[in-house]
Amino acid sequence: MAPHDIETKEIGFSVKKVPLLAWLIGKKEGASEIIHFYGGFHGDEPEGIDLALQLKDYLMHHREEFPGKFLIVVPVVNPDGYQLKIRVNANGVDLNRNFPTKDWAPKSSEKKYFPGKRAGSEPEVCAIMKLIGNLPPQKIISFHSLIPHQLNFDGPGRLLAEAMAQCNHYPVTSHIGYSTPGSLGAYAGTERNIAVVTYELPEKISPQNAWKESLEAIRMAIHF
Repeated sequence: MAPHDIETKEIGFSVKKVPLLAWLIGKKEGASEIIHFYGGFHGDEPEGIDLALQLKDYLMHHREEFPGKFLIVVPVVNPDGYQLKIRVNANGVDLNRNFPTKDWAPKSSEKKYFPGKRAGSEPEVCAIMKLIGNLPPQKIISFHSLIPHQLNFDGPGRLLAEAMAQCNHYPVTSHIGYSTPGSLGAYAGTERNIAVVTYELPEKISPQNAWKESLEAIRMAIHF
């Protein structure tokens, strides 16, 4: 692979000034599609981070499988929370409740869902918003972990989630089971008409098993 097909880019910084790194794989010029992959919105969900890191390495070495695709992987959106092994960022904010959406609310049912003092207040969220604005994707896959595991879609993401489910047989859901105001799915999927799939891995799944049951579903998502 030509070196210019891969770029590592700082897209922003965490509250504690840790760089947020994105891997840009492929050629933007002439690309038929841009796809974003995110891991680690919640620092206590290492399963999604492990999967995103494995995906980044796989894509870097198998670029020829995906001609015409410009692929962006941000393995750790919340490095401060990941270091501390907590859901929220260093300000105590749930990043997946902080996007400036029509349904954003200043209160939360539990402390772990704290949406911030204002919508879009957190530097990590601002970095993802800027990335989406500068390199607009047609698809977003965001890796999390949850009981029960599922492929939860927003916006025009149903067919994408159903195609992925053909490979790993995860349940496809339009609602994760509880309210998620200010989420990435609402921001990008519902309000910007991007196909968003929140890929909820089983909690405590090993990196090896997560990769084994996810690779074909991810490959399907890229080709779909």
